[in-house]
Amino acid sequence: MFFSYKGVSIFYKRSMGLGTPVILLHGWGGSNVSFLGTYEYLCGLGRDVITVDFPGFGSSDVPPSEWGIEDYAGCIEAMKDALKLRKVILVGHSFGGRVAICLGSFDWVESLVLVDSAGLKPHFSLKKAYRIRKYKRAKRLGKNIETYGSIDYLKLPQSMQPVFVRVVNAHLDDKLKDISCPVLIIWGNKDKETPLYMAHKLKRRIADSTLVILHGGHFAYIENNLKFNLILGEFTKGGKECLSSL
Repeated sequence: MFFSYKGVSIFYKRSMGLGTPVILLHGWGGSNVSFLGTYEYLCGLGRDVITVDFPGFGSSDVPPSEWGIEDYAGCIEAMKDALKLRKVILVGHSFGGRVAICLGSFDWVESLVLVDSAGLKPHFSLKKAYRIRKYKRAKRLGKNIETYGSIDYLKLPQSMQPVFVRVVNAHLDDKLKDISCPVLIIWGNKDKETPLYMAHKLKRRIADSTLVILHGGHFAYIENNLKFNLILGEFTKGGKECLSSL
């Protein structure tokens, strides 16, 4: 199924069930398939679950090159309105976590699950500073800079590259204090893309939050999908109080 936001056609899949709808938000470069195991698990519990392809990925249209994180957040709000949802639970991995943080202060968000979420300003890195200096020097000297940038950046079509740059440079630290709904933070203990210190920062900055650490990297929710699903299922059923039974 599709809905439209700012002229962009966006694909989503929904299993009509009981309870507050759970919206699964995939990471950058992923699609609705990224949460397939979790989608099927929640469907098996009889839950109302929705998974979406962010613009630029899966079956959704490529967005205009001027898009940023607020536009991605806006398209999820537009989907909520199109489906006439009163309350939702947002589950966001990595980039999807960025989007969830942007929406976390809205009263229609019942709770958040941030899974190895991006969006926080990283610690200073000499390695990153060196790469930036090397890129600027090459650009100043008129050298070919097409091969500079992260793997995620280089894999994108040219029209999506400015969107990526805008998204990764949007730091959302200031939004954390405005999130008042219950938040479950799930993190891989060996995550190198969004290191574990970011999970602890989220825990400190979000008033009503609980941190659960899984064994694994940035995709620990897939590496330990059964445990992740059990935790998520309990949390979305009855909040953090249900986690003590696991």
